[in-house]
Amino acid sequence: MPNKKINPQVSHEYTIVIVICIVAACRIFIFNAAFPLFNNVDEQMHFDLVYKYSNGQLPQAEVENFNREAAELVVLYGTPEYLSKVERFSKGAVPKPLWTYPNIHGTSKFTKAVIAWQNSENHETGSFPIYYIVAGVWCRIGKILGMTGGHLLFWIRFLNVPLFTALVWFSYKLGRTFYADEPLQRIGLLLLVAFFPQDAFYSINSDAISSLLFAISFFMLLQVYFENKSVHYHLLTGLMVAATLLVKISNVALLVLLCVLVILKVRKLIGGKKIKEYLIPLCILLASAAIPISIWLMRNYLVFGDVTGTTEKVKYLGWTVKPLSKLWDHPIFTYRGLCYFLAKLTKTFWRGEFVWHLERIALGCTDSFYVISSVVFIVACGFNVILKKDKTDRQHRFMLVMSFLVIGVSVAFLAFLSILYDFNGCCNPSREQPYFVSGRLIAGVLLPFLLIYVDGLEYIFQRLGRRTALSFIVLLTIGITLSELWQTAPVFLSPYNWFHLR
Repeated sequence: MPNKKINPQVSHEYTIVIVICIVAACRIFIFNAAFPLFNNVDEQMHFDLVYKYSNGQLPQAEVENFNREAAELVVLYGTPEYLSKVERFSKGAVPKPLWTYPNIHGTSKFTKAVIAWQNSENHETGSFPIYYIVAGVWCRIGKILGMTGGHLLFWIRFLNVPLFTALVWFSYKLGRTFYADEPLQRIGLLLLVAFFPQDAFYSINSDAISSLLFAISFFMLLQVYFENKSVHYHLLTGLMVAATLLVKISNVALLVLLCVLVILKVRKLIGGKKIKEYLIPLCILLASAAIPISIWLMRNYLVFGDVTGTTEKVKYLGWTVKPLSKLWDHPIFTYRGLCYFLAKLTKTFWRGEFVWHLERIALGCTDSFYVISSVVFIVACGFNVILKKDKTDRQHRFMLVMSFLVIGVSVAFLAFLSILYDFNGCCNPSREQPYFVSGRLIAGVLLPFLLIYVDGLEYIFQRLGRRTALSFIVLLTIGITLSELWQTAPVFLSPYNWFHLR
């Protein structure tokens, strides 16, 4: 057989992709190691649930107390630096980590702190299970390898490294499919994914896996629509959709996408008189998505008396559902309120919600850039989609339309939750600022968002050339990285992080 020749350009591109994936993995590892345990975004709760799953303990109530061993680890390796002002410490020096003290376990102070945590209620207990199953297995592997204490805790954190690296690689795969003749555009997309500064990827939390599973499901659903895939492919696609929703209920946009694409596919098949041939695969797609979700919802109902597993959490947080007559009184229905909601959501979608000594880890200039560039490039992409007439580009255009759909549904879902509840004495959200503006909750739409962002950027820069657009993205990723390093510099000096762990 003749040797198959490898296109040098493709080989060179693969080298670039591999290098970017390695750099992205190193970046995620370093930031996961630099941030101490446990942050202000309920990392203790997520860890407790991961630890229970690693021991084969499925939740039996929507709100449960902490596991004893998990409580000990939280006390021993937690830092006061997230939620304490510097002025609280004598001479501004942070106290030594408890793990550095000999015989700390035998002290009454440690015992009292552990009991306090053990008696604390974990309001994340009723959360959907996929992340906790995956992280629980990962934790179990760490235990088998002999990891204990802080090393085991950071091992669970480091699960984010393969998850994020897979997301970066998959973004390239999607780019190869929908930007087949535009290598610069797919490399630009790859760079933005690799250096996206969302701090949910630096923590033990279920948001860390949403982006990857959502991206895979999004791609597979589009492939089902465009091509006549096998029965097995339809089965796997449905299972992937189910897994994505069973990470977080805020991934509900994927179910909307599934329904829309199935309807459009049926319509196309009817027009081509092929509906009988592909009806069974579509039924398998719907069934394989619906059955796992239904099983978990039924399990919640039988165990908790609540299909979503959120009723007790809502009570724990002190929220109450508003009467129908008061739903329209929300400030989101005003111009100022809507702008605040969208701007704040955009900021946290980009950079996350971590604080350090009670100060938000954020810069006003970078936040402004995130908001302004997002608005400009989203609007530009919208014009591009509307004005694009080239029929050979219809797959690309359709992908962007579906990206707008899932982002719109996700944002609408958070807006609906903002309107639905009276937050009473809760601090975030609150009655004064009654908005769900945690971008990590919709981190699943990261890749669809960046597809739109890159297309809008390309549309604006098209007269200057695609190389100029790629150069802009390179400078943008450099700026984002430098800004992130500048903001987190004090974090790297913390005596509580992985670099100081013994």
